[in-house]
Formats: sequence, C-alpha cells, structure tokens
Amino acid sequence: MRVRTDLQDGTGVCGRQNLLGGRLTSRAGRFTLGHMLPVPGEITRHARLADDPEAFLEALHRPLPTDLRWNPLAVDRARFEEMLEREGSGWERPFGSDDLYRVTGLPGPGLTWAYHLGWYHPQGYTSTLPPAVLAPRPGENVLDLCAAPGGKTSQLAAMMQGEGLVVANDISIGRLSVLAANLERLRVPNALLSRYRGESLPESLSFDRVLVDAPCSGEGTFRIEGGRWREDPPEAVRKLPGVQLRLLQKAFRLVRPGGLVCYSTCTYAPEEDEGVVAALLETTGAEVMPLPEGLSGTPGITEWEEATYPSELARTRRFWPHHTDSWGFYVALLRRRD
Repeated sequence: MRVRTDLQDGTGVCGRQNLLGGRLTSRAGRFTLGHMLPVPGEITRHARLADDPEAFLEALHRPLPTDLRWNPLAVDRARFEEMLEREGSGWERPFGSDDLYRVTGLPGPGLTWAYHLGWYHPQGYTSTLPPAVLAPRPGENVLDLCAAPGGKTSQLAAMMQGEGLVVANDISIGRLSVLAANLERLRVPNALLSRYRGESLPESLSFDRVLVDAPCSGEGTFRIEGGRWREDPPEAVRKLPGVQLRLLQKAFRLVRPGGLVCYSTCTYAPEEDEGVVAALLETTGAEVMPLPEGLSGTPGITEWEEATYPSELARTRRFWPHHTDSWGFYVALLRRRD
C-alpha cells in the first residue's frame, strides 16, 4: 500500500533531498560518498542499515528488471511459458520462486494480449513476498486491509485456488476502481471489496489471516531510472508510524486467536518498520514468527540511533535491492496468541 493513489509499490519521499550517492565507505560509523549522483538524503542515511552500504547505493543506479507474476487462475504454466517464448522473451524464475518470472525482451508488459487476458500481473519480486509469507490456504477467510491496486490481493486469491474469501479493503474510490478492474482482469472469483478507512473497519468478521501492506514513505521504490518514489510533505511522513500502528492494531482485533498477520512496507525507515512492530508487541499478545528459510535479505534490526527494539524483531526481514534487484521491502509475520 502507499500514501499516493497513483503509485503501485511505494509513496513519497521521507525527509529532505540531497545530491548524494555513489561510493560509500564507513569510518567509525561515518560515511564518505564518492561521485555525486542524486540519491536522496534519507535513503543515504538508511544505507547504514544495509549489510553492504556501497553495494546498496550502487544498486539504486541500475534500472529495474521486468518481473511478471504468473496467474494460475487464468492460464496453466505451460501455456504461459509458451506465450513468453512466442513473444520472444527470455525468462528465469529468480530465487526459486514458483510464480514469479523475470523476463527480458518484452516491450510494454501492460500492452500484450496475455496481460489483458489476465495471464500475468507485472509485480516486482519483493512485492510478492508478503502474500507468500502469509501463505493463505484454500477455504480460509483472508483480509487485505490496504488492498489497492490489487496485485497482492490477486496473489492471495491465486494461492487459495479461488476458494474461500478474500476481503479487499481500501479507502479511496479511485483506488478501488483500479482494484476492481485488476481483480476482474485477473479472474479472481472469491474477492469481496469494501471501502473503509482501515483503522475503522467493522469487527463483525473474524479472519484466519490478515495482510497489512501499510501506507509508507516508499523509500524502497527509489531508483535513479524508473523508480516511483515521490516527495511528500515532511509533516505527512512524520504521521505515518501512528497510522501504521493503528492499522496493525486493527488487524490484530480482526484476526482469530492463533491467526496470522503479515505486516509489510516498501521503506527502509526503522520508525515505520521495526518501530511499529515493537509498539504492537507492547500492547498485544503478538508473537513474532520466523519467516520461511531461504529468503534473501537481512534480519530486522534491534537498534537504530537512540532506539532499541525487542530481540525477536530479528525474526523479521529487510529486503534490499542489491540482494534481489527489486524494490526495497520490510516484512514481519505475527501470530495472535490469545
């Protein structure tokens, strides 16, 4: 989810912009930047969190690859792969992904006949991880609390084989229109759309699993070429952790005892990532669950500047462009104990 309604995987800028970038080295916790390239200041500041800050910044200067998520609700795998070959596209399935194809030689993935038939959805690799981590099962009741534009919603439905119920909620009429169009194109048979502010969703239903892909500052969508990061007013960015926490608290009131909640953002800011999960742990019986083995990235942090977070936050995961060649993401899997 994002703050802006015209973006798919991220929102605005967190803080001020500086002309910083390029080579980065660390000396006693301080960073020296080499050749000057336009990497905004807050992202440069958060580069300290990466396992290899120099590789992280260099990755931001590479264009994004084209990732397509195969949609089994519309076509079988063999026909989908035959289509890619007919279109003259090379492809691979990165990181052992079951449904994600990284393709080359496909001009305009939103312009093909297969796109309009719902055979695939353009979706970055890391954007597919929150539904994969939540791992819904056929027949369950699942809530996507901040659902538009629908890539993750349709992925949840596909993982459920079109059985059970996916409630796809969003507050914006415009975004709901895009959500509805995507779900229709992708032939999702088991989605119910709702329009509520996420924090105010009625608690008349109980869900087995809830996805909170929260509105965020969207730093993870920044690339020198082809990124989607845009600047929002600093006062709006400062309010985000409060909004995110209220959404996550609502999710825990809606999930059944023993149920799972996946919290995700496309930002590097600890205040919006580990800080929000840590605040939830203080007020609920949430348990931080380990993520599936084999995922790239680095463990969630337990310290940032003057803040300290519970040790179990190391079970959450940060996904970096220099590991995945995709958007930056943060993912936490939580279980309601009571």
